[in-house]
Amino acid sequence: MRSALALTSVLCLAACGGARPAPEGARTTVVSLRKIDCEACGAELVADLRERPGVYAASFDRRRAEIVVTASPSFDVTGTVKQLAADEGFEAVIGAGKGHYAGWATFPEGADARTIAEGGADIPDLGVHVVKGKVTVIDFSARWCLPCRKLDAHMAGVLGAQGDVAYRRLDIGDWDTPLARRYLTQVPRLPYVIVYGTSGAQVDAIAGLSTEALDAAIERARGR
Repeated sequence: MRSALALTSVLCLAACGGARPAPEGARTTVVSLRKIDCEACGAELVADLRERPGVYAASFDRRRAEIVVTASPSFDVTGTVKQLAADEGFEAVIGAGKGHYAGWATFPEGADARTIAEGGADIPDLGVHVVKGKVTVIDFSARWCLPCRKLDAHMAGVLGAQGDVAYRRLDIGDWDTPLARRYLTQVPRLPYVIVYGTSGAQVDAIAGLSTEALDAAIERARGR
């Protein structure tokens, strides 16, 4: 597994500079990625592309799940990206607007779980989504966030075993959306979870993945 420092370097390479000057005749191709489960998937693919002769620039748009490659006409962008994607277990499709991430975890039938915001759409009042009589877990997540997916899978298990818990997921889209600007300006990382007690009072707020802290908060929230 990559160290945190190495992964940070890869993500920076994907989003920052590093492009070589493109000569006249270079071609730019947009490739959509499908079924990826985190931004690191696209970032690592871009880092690989940038090391290849004939590639002048490559970048990854994590929100759209798209790679933009500027390369020599002799470089096979389509074949290379499709092979790299297949090696990692996801798909590559030529063209913009076709990318998507893998779905969220599957929750047990009858579980009180739903998504209440998509793509960073604003939710002015979280209180209306707190379920009185149950412990409510409000989860600020993003589809490109791997720790968010791990928390989502954990909550599927929690709701499968505990019928007195309600789960409300909010997809922030990215850090610059209306939803993120309203609630996350002081939050350092995702997922960001707020736990409410059965009376509707806030019990805890947790930034980052900590299933142990979340489980403890859910237990404390019962009867509060």
